Amino acid sequence: MSSRNMKLDEIAARAQEALAKTEQRRQDSLDAWQALEDEANQARLKTEKLRALRLARDAEEAAAKAAASISKAAAKRPSRAAAKSL
Repeated sequence: MSSRNMKLDEIAARAQEALAKTEQRRQDSLDAWQALEDEANQARLKTEKLRALRLARDAEEAAAKAAASISKAAAKRPSRAAAKSL
């Protein structure tokens, strides 16, 4: 419908409706963007937590492995006998 045949108040009403639609779309897009950001933050936090848990597990395994190798090495050492007398 052309605005040429419309009255001024009808034109203003159409403009107001268009503005309201635009504002609603803007708000919807901001809400969607915020939801995406929240999901991304949650994924980053989960990844950081899993990485920290994995690093802690690996460090614990390495410490256990080192302790086991030290105890094996200590067990394999022959006892030193006293030097033979001449």
